[in-house]
Amino acid sequence: MKKTRVVVAVALLAAALLASAPGRGAVTRAADDWLPIDPAELSMKDYAPSPGAHAVLLYREVKFDDPGNLLSNYTRIKILTEDGKKYANIEVVYVKGASRVTDIKARTIRPDGSILKFDGQVFDKVAIKARGVKVQTKTFTLPDVQVGSIIEYRYHERWEFIPFMPNWDVQHELPTRKAKFWFKPYPTLALSWVTRLPAGARLEEQKSRALELNVENIAPFKEEPHMPPEEELKMRVNFFYFRQSPETPEKYWKDIAKEWHRYVMEEFIGKRGKVREEAQRILSPSDDAETKLRKIYARVQEMRNLSYERDKSEQEAKREKLKDLNNVEDVLKRGYGYRDHLTRLFVSLAQAAGFDAQVIFVSERDAQFFTDKLLTTQQLDGEVALVRVGAEERYFDPGTPHCPFGLMNWLRTGVQGLKTTKDGGVFITTVQPKSEDATIERKGTLELDEEGTLKGKVQVVFAGLEGLRRKLSALEVDDTGRRKNIEDEIKGWLPAGAKVTLDNIAGWTGHDVPLKVDFTLEAPGFGTPAGRRLLLPTDIFQYTEKHAFPHATREHPVYFRSPFREMDELTVQVPAGYKIENVPAAVNVKEAYGQLQVTRARDGNNLKVKRMLVVDGFYYPTNWYPSLRNFFSKVRAADEEQAVLQPGQ
Repeated sequence: MKKTRVVVAVALLAAALLASAPGRGAVTRAADDWLPIDPAELSMKDYAPSPGAHAVLLYREVKFDDPGNLLSNYTRIKILTEDGKKYANIEVVYVKGASRVTDIKARTIRPDGSILKFDGQVFDKVAIKARGVKVQTKTFTLPDVQVGSIIEYRYHERWEFIPFMPNWDVQHELPTRKAKFWFKPYPTLALSWVTRLPAGARLEEQKSRALELNVENIAPFKEEPHMPPEEELKMRVNFFYFRQSPETPEKYWKDIAKEWHRYVMEEFIGKRGKVREEAQRILSPSDDAETKLRKIYARVQEMRNLSYERDKSEQEAKREKLKDLNNVEDVLKRGYGYRDHLTRLFVSLAQAAGFDAQVIFVSERDAQFFTDKLLTTQQLDGEVALVRVGAEERYFDPGTPHCPFGLMNWLRTGVQGLKTTKDGGVFITTVQPKSEDATIERKGTLELDEEGTLKGKVQVVFAGLEGLRRKLSALEVDDTGRRKNIEDEIKGWLPAGAKVTLDNIAGWTGHDVPLKVDFTLEAPGFGTPAGRRLLLPTDIFQYTEKHAFPHATREHPVYFRSPFREMDELTVQVPAGYKIENVPAAVNVKEAYGQLQVTRARDGNNLKVKRMLVVDGFYYPTNWYPSLRNFFSKVRAADEEQAVLQPGQ
């Protein structure tokens, strides 16, 4: 959802840009203006800087001409292995209605140097359709691509209105031999940028005010499990415009804070009589502070949240005729609003109830991390409520459906936020998430038969942020899709071949209830014979990410959504003809960032297992990786320990 403040800023920028924009620029190549073919590239068998690479980007050229509303892209790739042939499947992403892709040209250069021009069909597919935005792809496949071939393609993307300020992704998933980036900005606007580039690389400013970057031998971007957002790790350049250059970053953010405070806190929220009446209606004079906030939170949570609704067709949207929301009284009257509208209504109701409350503009950490050096308000893409209760300041996330009272969606925890006043503002950090805020608890009673098949009933409870994450995902699918997602997740905890039958699911909706799943489990071959004995794994639901850290070294930090906690309490009845001969010893591993506790005990002819895994942090720099990897190797080893069963008398 675009915030009102962003829409206003874009509208003002549009007027300035369109009024001053000259004719379309000329940065395109002629119809058959391909670069010459280098015989050394044609004979290349490997790429020394990245041994074993499946393909290499021989040359990449990206040109942005903002006055001309034009992007030109040229790509040349050498195919080195059979797996590298997948790069012959091309996808060009664009936003329908905002831009259009034209002038697609492509060709295959065979290993013998002969050329096959692409004249096949280009397909237009919908990739993402959400909240009024339709992301599409132009897809096509180059013909007769072999190991040793060179493929190249180019296209233009023309914006229908104001282009977005370019972000150069300098690093690609393939190693890059050479690349050129070029940008011609609007002449009437001030420009700045933030870079993450290899040593020695720098932007060069030309007489036309255009900026150019040339790089060589760029290593491929390496994806790793549980890493921070790519935007934080890749070599890149981010540009941003100003009407006039701010004196300092501090001055920029101070001016933004004053503007947002005036619009959100004074104009949109203000002091509204209807809101005061609503607060009086839902609250009782005998309510304490906690009860008041819970009632206000529940009132806002029950309202229709437009940000999380599946897209409607144009005809449905026209029939519904949703009206503009200009202040919190409009939101209250209509009974609906987008995410930030509902957060503002919560703040307004809290103020009417006598609380010191305000909106905090936060940077969500799912796509990038905030830096005050990047002077663009797009970084602050979320809003939460901050309420003072006595001497304590507490955060709330009423604009997220089903978010538990007193918690925030994980991506708004532990992030920079702008707290505004009429004279400016200050940056603060939102509350850090805790492991008890995201728990998975499993309890079950199971039986093992003489063939080694494990059967029984289990209940799993997803509480706090674990429940919220699954409830939000469920908003995007129907009931069949919800059940399938849960079933697939549970199967992922179990050995291959295990069968899961869902008996009941409760708590898909509601902020004050966890998500509970009851299911029947059948796992053939869970107990394995060893002579006359049976070996029984003592942990049924092994750590989901048991293969997450296979390598001894790591390039990127380790990054979880949030701290988390897993708790299991299981009883397994062994076959009548067997008795428990041996159970593994208890495990208690404690580190600064986590803990594992496991106990296994005989109880007559039953094996009782209790297990708790706690991870207390969510961001670990690379120098922590050896210790973190060692911890999870101990988790895996403990999960794999087995009890020994032998035939009884």
